[in-house]
Amino acid sequence: MDKLFNPDSIVIVGLSSKSSNIPKLVLENLIRWGYKGRIFGVNPTSRDEHVDGIKMYRAIEELPIVPDLAFTLVPAKYVPDIMAQCGKFGIKRMAIPSGGFNEFGDEGKNIAETVMNTAREYGIRFVGPNGVTVANTNNGLCLPFVPSYSPPKGGLSIITQSGGVGLMLWNLMTDENIGMAKFASIGNKLDMDEVDFLEYFGGDPETTIIGMYLESIPRGERFIKAAANVGKPVIVLKSNTTEAGKKAAMSHTAALSNDERIIDAAFDRAGIIRIGSFTEFISVSQAFQLPPLRGKRLMVMSPAGGFTVMMADYCEKLGFQFADPGREFYEGLKKFSNAGVINFSNPLDMGDIYDTDMYAHIFYTVMHNENVDGAVYVSQWPHMPRGEDVFYKMFHTDLSTEATGTMLSSGKPIGACLFGLSSTISSIKQNINFPLFNSTEEMLCALWKQYRYHNERIKALSEYPSPQGIDMRSSDRWIVEHPGVTGEDSLELLKSYGIGVPRWSIAGTAEEAVSQAREIGYPVVMKVVSPDAVHKSEAGGVLVGIGGDDEAADAFGTIRENLMKYREGGEFVGVRVMAMAPKGHDMFIGGVHDRSFGPVVFFGYGGIFVEVFRDVETVFCPESRAVIERKLENLKSFAILKGTRGGGRGDIGGYVEIIERVTHLMANHRSIAELDLNPVRVLSDGSGVVALDARIRIE
Repeated sequence: MDKLFNPDSIVIVGLSSKSSNIPKLVLENLIRWGYKGRIFGVNPTSRDEHVDGIKMYRAIEELPIVPDLAFTLVPAKYVPDIMAQCGKFGIKRMAIPSGGFNEFGDEGKNIAETVMNTAREYGIRFVGPNGVTVANTNNGLCLPFVPSYSPPKGGLSIITQSGGVGLMLWNLMTDENIGMAKFASIGNKLDMDEVDFLEYFGGDPETTIIGMYLESIPRGERFIKAAANVGKPVIVLKSNTTEAGKKAAMSHTAALSNDERIIDAAFDRAGIIRIGSFTEFISVSQAFQLPPLRGKRLMVMSPAGGFTVMMADYCEKLGFQFADPGREFYEGLKKFSNAGVINFSNPLDMGDIYDTDMYAHIFYTVMHNENVDGAVYVSQWPHMPRGEDVFYKMFHTDLSTEATGTMLSSGKPIGACLFGLSSTISSIKQNINFPLFNSTEEMLCALWKQYRYHNERIKALSEYPSPQGIDMRSSDRWIVEHPGVTGEDSLELLKSYGIGVPRWSIAGTAEEAVSQAREIGYPVVMKVVSPDAVHKSEAGGVLVGIGGDDEAADAFGTIRENLMKYREGGEFVGVRVMAMAPKGHDMFIGGVHDRSFGPVVFFGYGGIFVEVFRDVETVFCPESRAVIERKLENLKSFAILKGTRGGGRGDIGGYVEIIERVTHLMANHRSIAELDLNPVRVLSDGSGVVALDARIRIE
């Protein structure tokens, strides 16, 4: 990877002196950016002796040395042959921006397959195709073919699936004075993908923050491990956010799971900062240029009362607290009040303090107060007649030096937002070394993300030992013996994992149903056993509260009749006679094996309304009880479990333990494609938790 970003020599295949030649634009970018390595040109059809002073060759094997990197921008059908020539000559790294591969129908897919086979044969690693490849501001490397000026040097490195989006970010960064280290436009990512570049940037000393634009994440498990271990802020804008599957779902779980729910959980686990817009790339990057915000206590300040009110609203919505610097601080401000008409507090309206020298003193005092974790300041630089009046000085005084010094001294952040004419604000940004946010909302949201990264992020993915009481031998045997879809018989698998299930048996006749109900003990529940009734309630296949022999016999017949009405000619195996669980709160636990991120577990409000209310949280497998408890508290139904309006408090710890056991079940048995436990009865007297119904699909 290092030779991709720091090559000592480059060959540009397809270069010519024609004005329409696109590789020539790449050469001009390299010269414009100040690349110092050797450059060669290769074009078998060109008669040019040189292009812009770069010596031309007819074939790769004629080159005087083996270049570190080959750049080839030619039609897709020629790429496999050029790659083979590079491989035979000993070139091990390539940048391929050409389009027309696997994004371009069957013909393109065949070319892509040939390219990959050739790369493997010769040990070549490459970026692309169908992207603008790579750039490095520190050595002048610029392989994008769009004529470009270099963004300012800095610590933000970008990985983007779209070349156009990436180049657009260069302009935003330049406008906002955000420095770039390295850039990778990965396109179709046939070979190197976002995981490869994430791992490389994680170890790159010039990269301090990583920004990503992604449309797909095929290696999800590896991706979240890399992000969790990278030790740097990772910002991701993920598009292509519609539901991945429209297939008929076997279970509630498949209906509830989609790309977004899983991706949110994955990013949460890895400490990835998810953003929703291009401008957030800038605001979040600016927030990480400030010292870490170690606590929630903010001092909110502005010379305009309206700004303080707006910021107060945003602060409260996000979860910030209003710092209290103490009575002595506020009393000290009164000496500098002009009219004495403002009662100082937090948020702090500074509009009655006309001496701008006092602003620097306020910043210093606030930031060195032990009750303050950070501050935000909003003002304006209005277009107004130049003069010596107090308002011109109030609004046209540069406080960036004082604010920077205060941050360096205190180790705490000051977020600043300045409003005014766009041309004026842009000029100010280019002339100060202090981040200015474009809006109060962007500033506070970015600071909140910075706070969460420094205080709530898991430093690395942990290994979670299996809970006690798991019979792996029995579970392994059950998995092998039950391929395909299995209904309530899967309760046996749950039992082997130490998950509570009710006592039950299957009756093929009404007489057997009566006998079994007596043995289990009334009251009982009776449920249809049929491959044609996946969701038993919909088929009228569940009857509860059966309290005697006559009721049991009648229930058997009723369930059979209901199945025939639900599906004519349906296969009736019998009924499951099950001990009736005590009263409680019906919750839900489900799992899927996501093709990218691996096993994932969902849990939340259950019963027949699970898909209606969609009160669901998501965890990866295996997961700790601490994380499960934190996410459980996010559910609206958590209030029900705690016991509302006199209701009993459910066994919350027992429910958390079952979820934990299911995450280990999914992690240990990756052939489980879908798992659905619904309902999971959390007993309202706090005495336990029982899985009352289950469904599983083994692949």
